[in-house]
Amino acid sequence: MPRLNDRRTWLLLNDVPANFFRLVKEALSLRQKIVVLKQTTHFLQRCLQHRAIPNFIRKKKLHEVCGLPVDSRQRQELQLRILRTALRSKRNQLFSSLNKCMSKDLCCERYLPVCHWKKIVGESKTICDSIRSNVKRRLQNKFSRLVELEGCRDSQCQVSTSNSVDHPQTDSSGESESIPPRVTVIGGINLSEDALSVLDLGPSFAQVRSIGREVPRRVLCGLQALQDNLRRNAKLRENPRERLAGPNFPAIPFPSLYFRPQDPNPTVYVKFRLFATSVYEILRRNIHRRPTSNLTASQKRGLNELIDLVNSKTIKISVSDKGGEFVVMPRSLDIAITESHLQDVSLYRPSSENEYKRQYRRLNRVWSDIARTADLPKTVSTRLRCDLPVCPVLYVLIKTHKLPPNSLSSLNPLDFKVRPIISSVGGPTDRISWLLNLVLTQLLTFIPAHLSNTMKFLDQLRETLFRRNHVIESFDVTSLYTNVSNGDAMQATHELLNTHAGSINMYGLTVSQVMTLVKECLDCSIFRWSGRYFKQVRGLAMGQRLAPVLAIAYMSKIEKPVLDRRPVLYCRYVDDCFVACSTQKEMDKCFELLNSQADNIRFAREKPNDKWLPFLNMQVQLERGFLRTKWYRKPTSKNILVHFRSAHPRKIKRAITANMIRTAKMVSSGGQEQVESVELAKKVALFNGYPLREWHYGRPPQRKPHEPRCENSEKVPFCLPFVSDSVSLDVRMTLRKCGLDDTVRVVEVPPRNLKQRLVQNRLYDRFCTTPHCIICSNGRGGDCMTSGVIYVITCNLCGDEYIGETGRPLICRVKEHLDGLKKSRPKTPLGDHRRHHHEDIEFGVSIRVLMREPTTSARKILEAFWINAKNLKMNRKEECLAVTNELAPFLDLCGFQLPPASEVGVRTLGPTHCD
Repeated sequence: MPRLNDRRTWLLLNDVPANFFRLVKEALSLRQKIVVLKQTTHFLQRCLQHRAIPNFIRKKKLHEVCGLPVDSRQRQELQLRILRTALRSKRNQLFSSLNKCMSKDLCCERYLPVCHWKKIVGESKTICDSIRSNVKRRLQNKFSRLVELEGCRDSQCQVSTSNSVDHPQTDSSGESESIPPRVTVIGGINLSEDALSVLDLGPSFAQVRSIGREVPRRVLCGLQALQDNLRRNAKLRENPRERLAGPNFPAIPFPSLYFRPQDPNPTVYVKFRLFATSVYEILRRNIHRRPTSNLTASQKRGLNELIDLVNSKTIKISVSDKGGEFVVMPRSLDIAITESHLQDVSLYRPSSENEYKRQYRRLNRVWSDIARTADLPKTVSTRLRCDLPVCPVLYVLIKTHKLPPNSLSSLNPLDFKVRPIISSVGGPTDRISWLLNLVLTQLLTFIPAHLSNTMKFLDQLRETLFRRNHVIESFDVTSLYTNVSNGDAMQATHELLNTHAGSINMYGLTVSQVMTLVKECLDCSIFRWSGRYFKQVRGLAMGQRLAPVLAIAYMSKIEKPVLDRRPVLYCRYVDDCFVACSTQKEMDKCFELLNSQADNIRFAREKPNDKWLPFLNMQVQLERGFLRTKWYRKPTSKNILVHFRSAHPRKIKRAITANMIRTAKMVSSGGQEQVESVELAKKVALFNGYPLREWHYGRPPQRKPHEPRCENSEKVPFCLPFVSDSVSLDVRMTLRKCGLDDTVRVVEVPPRNLKQRLVQNRLYDRFCTTPHCIICSNGRGGDCMTSGVIYVITCNLCGDEYIGETGRPLICRVKEHLDGLKKSRPKTPLGDHRRHHHEDIEFGVSIRVLMREPTTSARKILEAFWINAKNLKMNRKEECLAVTNELAPFLDLCGFQLPPASEVGVRTLGPTHCD
């Protein structure tokens, strides 16, 4: 007789007569056994479909019993045969149990009172539903672990050659093809094989993380933002008139300095509380589970080695210009290369901090005047104004595709060609140029030769009538951005605006106001490197938001004389031109004409090689008037994708390969070209660890016809730190059960990748200018200039603490605290503490950074949780948000304990959370 799977079943047997006790017990136990057998059958069937071998088969060690190699095909076939036999056996058990259960149920209906039996059946269904849910969750987790294990094993076997530079890869045609190195080491740096194997995984590789303390904090911030957005949307649905009038601005991607939580809404409260409680239970259930690492022991040693070398200022790690691979060089060589680049007086001149401040203050004044004249909403005006910007910094990317093979060990900075990038993130022009970019990018549709994507290029090729004697070539502009004439670029943009201003959304601005702001943004071109200020005097800065659209507008003016000659086809993607002419003489004339339009603009030409001409991600062949196309990867490309072992959602990896295959098919003109393109795409996937047999290449799952179409942009995002596919699946199922799946979408945020952990672009400009700084003395140098932080101030006399947050540079907020302390202001926390606890005696303080968080709402909720957890005396209740009942349970998961001062000063790479 099968046993009972739930103790609650005994309660159903209390009122059963003794002579029918065994009969009813057998009927109930059979019902529960059927539930378990159905889920087990589904599990085994899924394992067979995905060729994932369960542990009960793997533990048999068939390779030892049969004397076969571990990775032999015969062993895999034996395992699959045993799996099929196990599945067949479970199906037979299920069929037998169903027959027995039906006969037992008929006997119970005959001998027990109808009402009594119906009551037992109803409660038995509830118990069976609970058993089904538990068994299904357990088997889903087991299946996910099996799939991850099989994926890691297959990727290690199939890409073992891709991790080595010296071993060739043999393709399906039998030709041996060398895999290009996925790491470039210059300057004679000697790295261990362990470190190289980590860098070989690619900049986008993310290490698997456990839930720990950081994940619940991120989830807490996501839930706070979700609750606030749901309340706002519910309020707007009830009162549509409260929507902002005026220009229809998209969501502004910059954090606001102020945050006011939305008022509670009864329609949101119930669903959100159910969802928050369920998410808490999911985290609680998985918090102690240790995930399977996606790095080997040697790769972990290599990662620690790289972090130590970067922290000791021995090496500089960056990403190459076009290859996308890691570039490792001595820090001294990076400094010499940048110094050599800054010696170009035609591009840069020395500047000063005072000139930088004058420029960004002038830009802010001009913006305020224009926003007021244009009657823009005050929320937009203040949100796009940056009173304390971060000074842009310069860093260079090595053009590894132009490196001679014998110059890798060179220490001469003149041997390396670079692409200068002026990072303007958080800079004076960052926010205003975002608005200008919204206006100007609409003009690109009115530039006849501009290509927005590959599909548009394909359409133009298919619409062109080619003849037998036509010729094709590609032209490339040399160093377009630094050679653009800003005056001519503005003139071309002004002409486009005057012509098409009535056809685009100007967001409340006039043409003259847009051009005034563009000029001010271009004039604000001062940056800093290693503490020195420079100004770019020629061209556009790569890193400036307006650079691409202005360069495209400038090129439309350069190419106008060629378009007037009406070639067979002329189209351009930024600085790459595809030209088709009736004769070679006409092609040469067009090339000369383009090179004569501006003093600094020079074109390089490329002719078909072996009848094929590469352009963008395609190769084009024109022979006797017949056109053929296929997918193309440049020889200098390192073919780096998100690695199969990376801690990214499985659906993202599947979408990457599916989109790559679909693109390869789309750009191919015929059957043979399509076969070659798909083989190349699969080879690229293989280089990145994707297994060929088990992984399905094709279209991602399509929406069913009966499903209502709901755009993701209309849904409220819930940012969920990615831990595993099973956790994300549980959260999505919870979202559906709570009735929020029609209004909320889950956005999975992977862990920090290798690029975020190893690459530092502000390496030489993180420093403190304040003598005897009380902030940087307890942490890293430059902490005082960090914006968007949660900090703690400790009284050196009594040890009392105050926790606060600020979106401005920390030094500005600390000066306000110290001023209140010095003047004993009762409305300030330190001044009030001095008056009431130390008899107006001035005391010293120490300041530490607890956490970095750019989003205002997230900082506010984390500050409130820290204050509630510590019950601090200096903090006042009205200073922080109230912790709602829905989010209060997360307090024990987040671990809001203040770290010792000795731990805060430890230097690590990138922003970290203090646990």
